[in-house]
Amino acid sequence: MTEGRDKKKLRAYITTMGCSKNLVDSEAAAAVIGRAGCELTADPSQADVLLVGACSFLASSWRDTVEEVERLAGYKRRGGGTTKLVLMGCLPVHHGMEFEKELPDVDHFVPTGAHERLAGLVESWSGGADAPPSPRLVDGAGSDRFANFEERTPLTPAHTAYVKVAEGCNRNCSFCAIPAIRGRQVVRPVDAIVREVEHMVGRGVREVSVLSQDIVSYKDGGAGFVDVVEEIVKTGIDWVRLFYLHPAGMTLDHVRRLFDHEAVVRYLEMPVQHASNSMLKRMRRSHDRGHLERLIGGIRAEFPDVVIRSEVIAGFPGETEGDFEKLLKFVEEMEFDSLGVFPYSREPGTEAATLEGTVPDPVIRQRVEDLAAAQEAVSFGVQAARVGKSFDVLVDRECGVDEESAGNVAGRFYGQALDIDGEVFVESREAVVGEFVRVRITDSGVFDLTGVPESGASRDQ
Repeated sequence: MTEGRDKKKLRAYITTMGCSKNLVDSEAAAAVIGRAGCELTADPSQADVLLVGACSFLASSWRDTVEEVERLAGYKRRGGGTTKLVLMGCLPVHHGMEFEKELPDVDHFVPTGAHERLAGLVESWSGGADAPPSPRLVDGAGSDRFANFEERTPLTPAHTAYVKVAEGCNRNCSFCAIPAIRGRQVVRPVDAIVREVEHMVGRGVREVSVLSQDIVSYKDGGAGFVDVVEEIVKTGIDWVRLFYLHPAGMTLDHVRRLFDHEAVVRYLEMPVQHASNSMLKRMRRSHDRGHLERLIGGIRAEFPDVVIRSEVIAGFPGETEGDFEKLLKFVEEMEFDSLGVFPYSREPGTEAATLEGTVPDPVIRQRVEDLAAAQEAVSFGVQAARVGKSFDVLVDRECGVDEESAGNVAGRFYGQALDIDGEVFVESREAVVGEFVRVRITDSGVFDLTGVPESGASRDQ
């Protein structure tokens, strides 16, 4: 580019598919392109750059990503040939797909962890004809996976944020493609994480959700995952929530240390995946049913107010009726506060994809329905038991005019995670978004609760 020549000011639209870990990457990408001269827009029709944070964890996730790319390709075509469409994040390398050929409208593919390369792309787009061309498939080798994490542009409500402490996974669960997509675990230093949370507290964030594919395996020198959480607590943040806790590495002592801090909410996201020992072995989960029962039973005995969310897979290769009945009974007995029930998805490149004993799709669908029905009954009872109790609720939003609770607000008590669990609808016109209010629960459903402010109203007063 000629010295002193004015660059074109670009507007960028960003959409994120899949999990909150992808959202963190999108926020970092927004910071990168912002520093390079882009400004964000919420209107894709006004954007010069359309960025999609890809998800390819499951085949269904990739289909959703492709649909979003095709939707945004319509805006690109209407942009007169100058609008750029970029697919970044979890590209489906484990599928062996020729995604460059299958998605002709995409100008550039940026692999996960290579978002810092976007700065060079912005330079080439805004520099005019004399700017050097950029490759369609961007080389992510040597990229800093955590570039601009401390200066991320928030894409969440102002009072809550995600903090990713590690990338990748060292475990070998036979059904999981994450190691193929994101590689082996790389952790962020404790001091970098703490600085990031300090910045968040300074701009008014009240809750952070600490993320990793396997947070239990976090290790920075002599600091483990409990140590980093304890350092985060020292920043003065109100709520700390943890994702995801692999039960094989969890102990009751870990939980005691975590819950010794008032800021660490008593909410555990702990995917068990199954309860049949033969299935757990085929899944390579590194624990058995006995460990799950002792761990969950011990936690509940010592912390009766704990909220435990989990996930299970139905229809894994080789799952017999007997295996499924063990899982179903386990779900009924454990009384998880909430549960994600997923049909097994065969992912190329995983060990599970080579296993014999494929379960027919109709059988998988029926098992998913049976598990969901069992959990619905459990959840209804768990929620009903909260009626009459009082909780601090972090107000997330004002209710829309098309909602039954219009004019009131919706938030979450400690046992509800943003965009995962239900909400607490608060009958109040005084409660303020981003603040806490003490709420007495008056009604419940399977997922949501309804309540009224206690006299004296706000915890923030």
